Amino acid sequence: MQGPVAIILAAGHGKRMKSERAKVLHEVCGRPMIRYVVEAVRGAGARTIIVVVGYGADQVREALADEPDILFATQERQLGTGDAVRACRPLLEGYQGATLVLVGDEPLIRPEPLADLLTRRETEAAACLLGTAIVPDPTGFGRILRDGAGRFLRIVEERDCSPEERAIREVNPSCYAFELPGLWDALERLDTGNAQGEYYLTDAPQLLEAMGRRVIALPCLEPDDILGVNTRQHLAQAHAILQTRIQDRLMEAGVSIVDPRNTYVDGRASIGRDSVIYPFSVITGTVRVGVGCKVGPYAHLRDGTVLEDGVEVGAFVEVNRSTLGAGSKARHLAYLGDATVGQSVNVGAGVITANFDGKLKHATTIGDQSFLGSGSILVAPVRIGSNATIGAGAVVTKNHDVADGQTVVGVPARPIAENR
Repeated sequence: MQGPVAIILAAGHGKRMKSERAKVLHEVCGRPMIRYVVEAVRGAGARTIIVVVGYGADQVREALADEPDILFATQERQLGTGDAVRACRPLLEGYQGATLVLVGDEPLIRPEPLADLLTRRETEAAACLLGTAIVPDPTGFGRILRDGAGRFLRIVEERDCSPEERAIREVNPSCYAFELPGLWDALERLDTGNAQGEYYLTDAPQLLEAMGRRVIALPCLEPDDILGVNTRQHLAQAHAILQTRIQDRLMEAGVSIVDPRNTYVDGRASIGRDSVIYPFSVITGTVRVGVGCKVGPYAHLRDGTVLEDGVEVGAFVEVNRSTLGAGSKARHLAYLGDATVGQSVNVGAGVITANFDGKLKHATTIGDQSFLGSGSILVAPVRIGSNATIGAGAVVTKNHDVADGQTVVGVPARPIAENR
């Protein structure tokens, strides 16, 4: 077992989401929220990641099936967070070292404070180091109690708080760095004497301290880091914060986003420097936009789209699973699906690649420097050669390829000499 280890708790139902889907699989900016937590712990240095599953276990396993360094532990019954961590013990038998424990429904957690927790736990020789946050509104969180000298005393869950404790603004977002095997000693002493009748992981730090082990609460997290998603409203809040982070990162890298509030960029997309994204554009999925491109307004780039350098995709143009070569332009009201478009192609207003025959999707290939006239329809599968011209309103039917340099017009499209 390679350390550090990270345990991500993802067994809960999330009843307030009103969904049959496992809570941690609800998407934020195009990706299941647990993906962000996995990336954060990996970025913090975790070498082994254990995800604790329960409700919707098969869904979670399937969603993370492409992650080679993830192991799964199953919490058979919903008996609390302490019981969820105990489910990992067989996988960690014999392991000694640092272990992060987080929840899978806090998608805004960043790797930097987690790495700080791991470093400080080692330098302080602590059995437990809690990452805490000081927030304007502590509602929903357990509170951090300290003594007169500021030393950690215990965590009190909100349901168990007195009125005075509810006023405390330093909260526990369930972000810990424990030392193993010491954590197992504390988990063995947990009981269910609380409002929920569950085994609270939050009791473990106090138990460790009672055993003479060192416990430190470190306020290293920002309020945005700890937004837990328990409702659809929380999901929308997480989306807004993460969208700001995504767009800020792009702008810092040299991308112009004219109106960030009215633009959506998926967390998986990449955009090259000196590209401009105009208002009301939507970029979803694994999209790659090159250098010096123009997108929008009102453009939609869907999963699998690649725009090479200098491409322009304008108003009400949708591109899906397609590649546009360098310098090509589709400025108005077009749909390009399952298309490979060469370099310096002009796609006129209203052009459609008709890629779906009712059963299957088919590909369209368009050669370099071709001209597609306004309102033309290309019925896939079909190939348009280089330097070809498709007349306005022409319908190129499937398997009737257009040769290099050829001009076709009409319905169905025919070479111009034939039409005469």
